[in-house]
Amino acid sequence: MSVIVVGSMAFDDIETPFGRSNKIIGGAGTYIAYAAANFVQPVQQVSVVGYDFPAEELEELRRRGVETEAVEIVPDRKSFFWAGKYHLDMNTRDTLVTELNVLGDFKPVIPESYQEPIF
Repeated sequence: MSVIVVGSMAFDDIETPFGRSNKIIGGAGTYIAYAAANFVQPVQQVSVVGYDFPAEELEELRRRGVETEAVEIVPDRKSFFWAGKYHLDMNTRDTLVTELNVLGDFKPVIPESYQEPIF
């Protein structure tokens, strides 16, 4: 069995009442891939990143069983960026910045190799 993940891979700035993290790896697609790889392999990632997304992060995904053939790297544009501030209850947050960058023009393509059944 395999899972195809189509989602964002990004950088986040996150502020909580307990601390702040600047330019950490984020994006729903990234976290779904990491989580799914604990239960199913391969996880087949479909996303887009910019020149600034660390090659080491893509390698770590591959090491954990995530196929990244369909992660497009746009060499002259930045990756998606989101910044937010969480409230004390940690369930509510305010979005401070959203920069779509490469995600604004993303048109997902599922490669042929992802369309073959895996049992």
